[in-house]
Amino acid sequence: MRNDNLSPIDDPHAGLEQRFIDEFLGSVGCAPRSAGGLGTLDVATLLRAASQYASLRLAEIESRAHYTDEIHRSS
Repeated sequence: MRNDNLSPIDDPHAGLEQRFIDEFLGSVGCAPRSAGGLGTLDVATLLRAASQYASLRLAEIESRAHYTDEIHRSS
């Protein structure tokens, strides 16, 4: 169960999420700190895609952890 009332600092996955966002931005040739040099629409589109990428990667990690936990419980 996830508590959506956590501030970003309290979220245990915040650091990992930021790393995934940085990874995505780097993969498209944009340094995380240089995104401000793009147009407003470009930045919004890029950050939306980076956020989706990070969300998918976090979901993947959570799914693997859940699956691993189920395997260990059943053995």
